[in-house]
Amino acid sequence: MGVLATFDEEARWAQTRVCDGLVREGLHALGLTWDRRTGVESLQSGEVEFRQLRERFDTRALDRIRLSPETSAWAERRRDWRRLRARGGVVVLGVLEGTLLVYLRTDSGYAGVLCEAGEWLAIPAGHAYALDAGESPDLDALVLSGSAADLAPGEEGDEVPALPSLDAFVETMLEMTGHAADD
Repeated sequence: MGVLATFDEEARWAQTRVCDGLVREGLHALGLTWDRRTGVESLQSGEVEFRQLRERFDTRALDRIRLSPETSAWAERRRDWRRLRARGGVVVLGVLEGTLLVYLRTDSGYAGVLCEAGEWLAIPAGHAYALDAGESPDLDALVLSGSAADLAPGEEGDEVPALPSLDAFVETMLEMTGHAADD
């Protein structure tokens, strides 16, 4: 389920969209493209849909990110991921398995996009974004970009303000939709 949440400058939760059409519309207004593929296999196997994504966004570099709770130095890497930075070229994030939270800087604050298996998000050049895969990550994702330089982690970047972590974001979404787990 794709989710788009907006936050003000002080990182207060403002609006939430959970319908695919509303998520697509909200991200389009920000200059981004989001969609869901009919199956994860289409992203993994390099079928026509995946090749079309590479051609559509003129990407040449490809990286695969696999994270698990055993990923070494995840705490340090996670801090780096949560730094807002803009890239010189388009970046397309395709989630194969697991969940990825993408934060974007907007004119009025921030947007948080929850992407799950089979979903992808294209971030145009110059948009500042940060990522989070959670406290105990279980993520397999593809990252497409115009060049390998756009895939490399940068050292520059602004700290994400007190925006929810992936775990807190999902918990809040479950509460908002009436699906909170009973303790």
